[in-house]
Amino acid sequence: MAQTREGARNDSEVEAAMARVLDAERRARAEVAASQQTADGIRADARARDKRIAETAAARISAIRASTAKRRAARLAAIDAEAVGPDPQAEQDEAARTNLASAVDRLADELIGEEAAE
Repeated sequence: MAQTREGARNDSEVEAAMARVLDAERRARAEVAASQQTADGIRADARARDKRIAETAAARISAIRASTAKRRAARLAAIDAEAVGPDPQAEQDEAARTNLASAVDRLADELIGEEAAE
């Protein structure tokens, strides 16, 4: 009978140990799931921030380009207004203006970190 009581006690200890292990496993799985949800939230926030930064950068680049184009047009209009009478070198001057405009565009692209659109 002593063997039976000892065996029953060992069985109950084993069952209790198994219950503790299974409970620890359930808690660990729950913590892993909670951590995954937290990571998903952080990732979503980072993507949203990345999108806002990209949109802001695109708006700034667009504003810089528009401003550069406006100033260039005004300067070219001023140069044209200074012209007196027909100029035999007008075609060369127009080509020079076109080259200058392209150079200014390329410089603006370099300054804002974009490659030339050519």
